[in-house]
Amino acid sequence: MNHAVEPLLQLDQVTVAYGSMRVLHQISLAIDPGEIVALVGANGAGKSTLLMSLFGQPHARAGTILFDGQDITHLATHRIARRGVALVPEGRRVFATMTVAENLALGTTALIDESHWSHDVGLEQVYTLFPRLWERRLQRAGTLSGGEQQMLAIGRALMSQPKLLLLDEPSLGLAPLMVQQIFTNLQQIAQQGTTIFLVEQNANQALRLAQRGYVLVNGSITLEGSGSQLLADPQVRAAYLGE
Repeated sequence: MNHAVEPLLQLDQVTVAYGSMRVLHQISLAIDPGEIVALVGANGAGKSTLLMSLFGQPHARAGTILFDGQDITHLATHRIARRGVALVPEGRRVFATMTVAENLALGTTALIDESHWSHDVGLEQVYTLFPRLWERRLQRAGTLSGGEQQMLAIGRALMSQPKLLLLDEPSLGLAPLMVQQIFTNLQQIAQQGTTIFLVEQNANQALRLAQRGYVLVNGSITLEGSGSQLLADPQVRAAYLGE
């Protein structure tokens, strides 16, 4: 992390709860512009909740979330989206009866009144990144393979031209070749200037892709370091790499 640079995303002592059940405990982390940062941990550790709380669902019970220097801790989801955050949810959640093109158009709905936003620029970026979506643009999303649906979910998020892309388990349920393809695409997205925060059960792939990573255990961050440092860490290797 470059401390001379103002972080794009900064969490300070963030606590999140569902009712009386506390899920995240005093989370502090920072992501610099242009970074790929991975969050790894076991199922039930709170990884998805952390991503969702960045998007205001649920709001943090305590602590502060700063995005691009602005406090977004208690903002509504659509206002967070307008600031330049996009989420690719776990399970893809594409609209099966709508075409690929219609699904992509939905990625722009939060930004309709934003003067800096261009539908055509977004489409060109998505179709260049995912040529298969161009080929399938008139097909219903429900007829796509799992990998193509994941491409569509990522493409839909990119349509708003976000500064920060949040991804929740993008490799889940995909064949190994398609996982490789998706991770290659994520690298290309980062090279084009989009910052990425990645929650991923495939710790090996995620930490190879990411410059830095955090390990979440029972709602608390227990380790942080470069991707290569965490890959070499005996605790990480034993817990998440099956060694």
